[in-house]
Amino acid sequence: MKIALISDIHGNFPALEAVYHSINEKGIYEIFNLGDSLYGPLWSEETAQFLLKNNIKSIMGNQDEDLINDKPKNETEKYTLSQLSKSSIDWLKTLPKIIQKENITLFHGTFYSNREYLLENIFQGNIYIKNNNEILEKIKNIDSKYIGFGHSHLERILTINEKILINAGSVGLPAFSDDDPIHNIETFNNFAKYVLINDQSIEIINVEYDHKSACKRAMDNNRNDWYVCLKNGRVIG
Repeated sequence: MKIALISDIHGNFPALEAVYHSINEKGIYEIFNLGDSLYGPLWSEETAQFLLKNNIKSIMGNQDEDLINDKPKNETEKYTLSQLSKSSIDWLKTLPKIIQKENITLFHGTFYSNREYLLENIFQGNIYIKNNNEILEKIKNIDSKYIGFGHSHLERILTINEKILINAGSVGLPAFSDDDPIHNIETFNNFAKYVLINDQSIEIINVEYDHKSACKRAMDNNRNDWYVCLKNGRVIG
């Protein structure tokens, strides 16, 4: 097995291009995208068409699902939908929630829900790694040695009971704030992230890209909150 995992692009097309180029340079031609691809005030349509054109196998994330199932509930959803073509919406509707290949199982959040963090608990706004029993309960029906996922935007590799759990991090959004429950996710840098997996190694790769263009796009769309997150991987400052 020799594959790349990407996740949580959030319409950040320059970051996706940079990651794709880095993956190709390393001789990896099979890429799996673990969801939340288009949601954001950036380049939703360009991102969708790039994923389609390059046959990148993709999973449905929670915010992908929101785009096709809900009436727009916030300004970001409204903007994203206003940018997407019919072909991009139709593509979103075809995405599976789980992909299983050889000895790896892939999903966005957990095997059961694309809205739940697999490894993290939130308590009073703070982030904690779940204990082994909590994690094992979430993966008890998975036989694969490798388990790949995203959603929290926090790249991690964890081994438990001979299984290797891999959070691919985020290609396009290094920080965000959520209110259900209230918490902030921060990576404290502005790199685009992805993971390379083969039978000998697992690597978390940080890629520099033109994040200033993403920051400008956010500001052009009157989104100072996204500007700050994209600039330095922090929610404030």
